[in-house]
Amino acid sequence: MAPPPVPRAAAGAAVEQRKRPPRKAAASRPAKAAPAASNGTAWRDAVGGPASKRVLRSQGRRTMRRLLDAAMVAFDQRGYYDTRVNDVVEIAKTSHGTFYLYFSNKEDLVRALVIEAGAEAQRLADSLNMLPERSGAPQWADLREWIAAFSSLWVRYAPLFRAWTDLAKMDPELTSLLEQTFSVITEALARLIGPDTSCQIADSRAAGMAVLAMLDGFHGLRKFVGQPVDDAALDTLATMIHRALFDSSVRGPSVGG
Repeated sequence: MAPPPVPRAAAGAAVEQRKRPPRKAAASRPAKAAPAASNGTAWRDAVGGPASKRVLRSQGRRTMRRLLDAAMVAFDQRGYYDTRVNDVVEIAKTSHGTFYLYFSNKEDLVRALVIEAGAEAQRLADSLNMLPERSGAPQWADLREWIAAFSSLWVRYAPLFRAWTDLAKMDPELTSLLEQTFSVITEALARLIGPDTSCQIADSRAAGMAVLAMLDGFHGLRKFVGQPVDDAALDTLATMIHRALFDSSVRGPSVGG
């Protein structure tokens, strides 16, 4: 099949999608199941220590959600180290007493956010195993859709992802959770790339890590310079990754050659 043209914007991508022939059934190559987490354990609920000791009703869950969202705003505005519990409760428009019904301290709250981000990353990784395929390789449009989902995840948890090296110093549990968050996506990308792509990648896990690093670094740089990651940027990322790893018209050197 001829490689997809370089899209100029999302509208152009939609037109290109309509021109493509119908996809073959996804069963042409069974998807491999992804593990629940990189260490084989499932992600638990994202709640703080005090909240985990009781059953939360709908109002309690809404209050906890306000505190989690407020923390993300505070971390984005002030950074993790300069954020205080007082900043969180002011943004959430609640009291210190209410905060401590759900979280023991700021560290307990950020741990819940990392757990939540990890669960979202796991779902994103799982979706890679369900990409429709033709001739054993993902199509540009499917890759573009997944990159858009990654972008939404990154934007939502940007304050955490930007500070992950600092957060990892807090305690061993957070380090493990952060490693899982990045590893599940790396491993899913590695499975998608595999050793038998058109470019004959020698180390598919290194390739998966490189793709993740590019996506993460690109979003971080765009945030730093104040430019949104718009449709044209996502189109460009999808085209670069697709042509580098899945375009049968582009041949890399043979493995070991």
